[in-house]
Amino acid sequence: MRPRNICASLVLACLLALGGTALGAEATDPAPEANAPPAETQTVRRTKRVALIPLIDRTGWLTKSAAESLTDRMDRELHIPLNDTMHWAEFLNEDETAAALKEALAAQGKKAKPELAAREVAQKLDADLVLFLVVNQFYQHIFHSIFFGDGELYIESAASVVVYGYDARHDRLIKAPASRFEHTEYLPAYEAEVLALEALDEALREANAKSAIFPLSEDDGAPAAQTAQRAQN
Repeated sequence: MRPRNICASLVLACLLALGGTALGAEATDPAPEANAPPAETQTVRRTKRVALIPLIDRTGWLTKSAAESLTDRMDRELHIPLNDTMHWAEFLNEDETAAALKEALAAQGKKAKPELAAREVAQKLDADLVLFLVVNQFYQHIFHSIFFGDGELYIESAASVVVYGYDARHDRLIKAPASRFEHTEYLPAYEAEVLALEALDEALREANAKSAIFPLSEDDGAPAAQTAQRAQN
């Protein structure tokens, strides 16, 4: 009986040793999941939404040519190269944005502040930038001098504009006024349309509306969760 028990013990010891080795190998081998490359974070780029509201003329004297020139200047301020291909920004429907602004201004009453209305429009339309131009003064008068008797042509002209808006990227209200006035010998450079464009250039520099859009890559690569959260807000 003794030799049989010894043999049995030896067999059991071998089995345990083999089992222990297998268990040890299983414990030390890294799990397949540990060696797998980390899942890439899903990323999206949010297309910026821009509300460029049509020009507002409070004078009644703005010429068609001047209105077209001022509108073209506003368009060029927010021009984005290759936007038709890359879809960096979506320019919202002008009728929709104009109606939203009209509603926001009406809600404020007689002492409405256009820049605050612009913020309301941005919140309502989920816009990254709201921008529009108001012309408050536009006139010119060309006449012959009667004081000096020299028969020379003189001009008196003036233009006053304000660029209003809201920059959602920086939570910034935009109100940038500028004006020009001339009373001198006539030159084409002193006509009201030219003065209005000069005033608009100054107002746009102060408004710095481009900072709401550029750099275009700031939001690129943002986690999808962050973009979704922004959309919900």
